[in-house]
Formats: sequence, C-alpha cells, structure tokens
Amino acid sequence: MKIPKYIEFHNETNRVLSRFLKEAEPEEGCAILIGQKKNIATDTKIFFWEIKHIWNCRNIWGQQESKLIDQNISIFANQKNIKLSKKNRFEIDPKNQIEAQKWARQNNLEVLCCAHSHPLGDNKPSEIDLLLHKSPGLMVISDKTGNLKAWWITNKFCFHRVKIQVFSLT
Repeated sequence: MKIPKYIEFHNETNRVLSRFLKEAEPEEGCAILIGQKKNIATDTKIFFWEIKHIWNCRNIWGQQESKLIDQNISIFANQKNIKLSKKNRFEIDPKNQIEAQKWARQNNLEVLCCAHSHPLGDNKPSEIDLLLHKSPGLMVISDKTGNLKAWWITNKFCFHRVKIQVFSLT
C-alpha cells in the first residue's frame, strides 16, 4: 500500500471526528474515515488522502457480538499489567463497517482508515494498538483533549507520523 505524504480533512470533518470521539469518554470511541486517495496535480509523486466523511461507529469490544476479544486476550497472556477494556481498546461493529463500505461505493469514495480515541492518554499508538494492528495502514488517534494525530503503522515495531492538513471551502 502506498503511504500518503499527508491526510487532508475537508469541511470540518476533523472537528466532527474529534467531537464524536470525545463523546465516547470514558471509553474509546471509533470511526471510519471515508474519502479519496489523490496525487497533487503539479507533482504526481506526492500522494495524499482526502477525508470527506466521518462514519461514526459503535465500539463493541467486550460485548457479546465481539469477535476479537477471545483471540486477543492470548496476545497479552504474559503481560499481566495490561487489562483490556473499552477504556483502552476498541472493536468496530462489523455492521458499521459494511454500511460504511456500501455508502462509500454509492458515493464514489472509499474507506481509507479508522480512527479512535485515547481518553486516558496521548494520541500516539499504544502498545495495544501496535500489537493488534494487522496490516500496514493509517491510524488516526485523538487524545483526551480531542487533538488528532495520524500514524502510518507498518508493523508492531515500526510506525511514523503522517501530517494532517485541514481544508475548508468557507
């Protein structure tokens, strides 16, 4: 997957995302970011992602419909100091994922990545985020004050920050 040079939030989507994730406190909130992958017209080597829509999602971590909780507990079996809960872990409801995919296709957009909050900490990938992230991709994280940072995660040992820009037509 091609790594974006930056992501661009369009028309207040950054504020919508921050507000939604903050509302989930004291638990982690989660959302799907929908938009387009683009190149800059003057320099086709510069690749970026436009975030045009935020799909609010339900965090089902630990609930009956969760498919990950039993699988993920074994990852932390040797680390007794990590207690998984909705305060430090999220799982997006698969129904939300399907709805977001359908909506994106109908609107000639695509699901780009997910976002979540760290209501008790900063907006850097946690050890849990890195251990449970399955493939290379972008992750947007909000801290306890609602500030957003984007991270490209290659694997559980390698990640780096991706610049965020805000674009508004008004």
